[in-house]
Amino acid sequence: MYNAMPDMSPEISIVIPAYNASRYIRDSISSVLDQTFSSWELIVVDDGSTDNTAEIIKGFLTDPRIKLLQQKNRGVSAARNAGIQEAKGRYIAFLDADDFYLKTNLQYKFDILNANTAIDFIYSDLIRTDKDLNEVAIETGVNVEHLFEEVLSWQRETIPCLPSNVVVKSSALKGELLFDENLSNCADRYMKIMLAKHLKGYHIPEPLLKYRDTPGSMSKNVSLLEHDEKYIAKKIVKDNILPPGKFRRSSISNMYFIVSGSWYKDAHKPMRAMKFALKAILIYPPSLMRLLKKIFALSE
Repeated sequence: MYNAMPDMSPEISIVIPAYNASRYIRDSISSVLDQTFSSWELIVVDDGSTDNTAEIIKGFLTDPRIKLLQQKNRGVSAARNAGIQEAKGRYIAFLDADDFYLKTNLQYKFDILNANTAIDFIYSDLIRTDKDLNEVAIETGVNVEHLFEEVLSWQRETIPCLPSNVVVKSSALKGELLFDENLSNCADRYMKIMLAKHLKGYHIPEPLLKYRDTPGSMSKNVSLLEHDEKYIAKKIVKDNILPPGKFRRSSISNMYFIVSGSWYKDAHKPMRAMKFALKAILIYPPSLMRLLKKIFALSE
């Protein structure tokens, strides 16, 4: 039951971007309503849905903490940014329309943030599930000590399921850390870079949410992935996110290997995959050994 005073600003603003999300959004909103933490507002941004997403959301608006924003379709980053600008909480959390908070998620994260003013954002482990929220695996985050280097090595998951996993100081996001609306597939990945570079994080080694793994047709999205990875590579150089040197070259090389692998495995276009593999090797020649190891591993 909601027990916060209606005239008080919430501690946490939760932003759900929604586009044709009618299949799962009831679960996501219900997981917010079931939180043991009650001082929240929920801002659902309907990004021009053409199904009955808005009608489902309107069914929850009897709770005064829940607000619906509707806009023309501008993409998930623009929807999240619209929610951020509307947020009134000291902290901002995110939840994708097909993900699911465990009951203590917000309370656990708020208690740590509230007790440690030096911490700017917080994340936890999570449970990866199938479409019916049945557990498939536990995904663990990395320790924050080397988070920036880990994020830019592109070798493993660092902050699993960002943005649904993070709670961030509102003042930090409303500065210059909005989601980059030039990005599609990799907007979340670029936000990880920005958080790790500019803010102090904290990792809770315990799963506090469920990530519903419902992949679409990757072959239709590889061109978007290519655009985004090339865009991030240019930003790394232009904005000096990484200084010139071995680690910058290695990081960009790894990004192109990601594109290469996606063209090969998901889109089944080996010649285009080869183009990006060669580009990765030219940028950082030692990466050739990594490629050879993978080839030999596949041939065994």
